Amino acid sequence: MREIGIITLLSVAVTAAAPGPQAYRPAVYVTPKSTQDFASCFERSQDKHGAAWWFVPRDKGGTFSNLGAKSGAATYFVVINDRGTRREIALDQRSFAAPAREALNACI
Repeated sequence: MREIGIITLLSVAVTAAAPGPQAYRPAVYVTPKSTQDFASCFERSQDKHGAAWWFVPRDKGGTFSNLGAKSGAATYFVVINDRGTRREIALDQRSFAAPAREALNACI
C-alpha cells in the first residue's frame, strides 16, 4: 500500500512540474512602408477579393479585421504598430483566411 502512495505522489509531482501548453502568438511581419501606405494597399487588396473588412486607426498604427462579416470567412485581425522607421504588422488568425494573408504578403 505504501508503494502505491509513493508512486501516486511521484506521478502527481511529475505532472505538476511539466510545462503547460504554449501561449498562442500571432505572426509578426515588419515593413518600411508608412501606416497609410500599408493600409491603402491592404484595403485595395481586400476590395479586389470582395472581402469584408474594417479599419480602426490609432495614434501609432491601427487594426484591420473582418469581425462581424456575414460572409462566413475566417475571422482575422491585422494590427499595425508604428515603431518609428518601421511598422510591425501582426496577423492574428486562428484559422486559414487566404485573402487576408495574400493581402498582407502583397503589401509588406
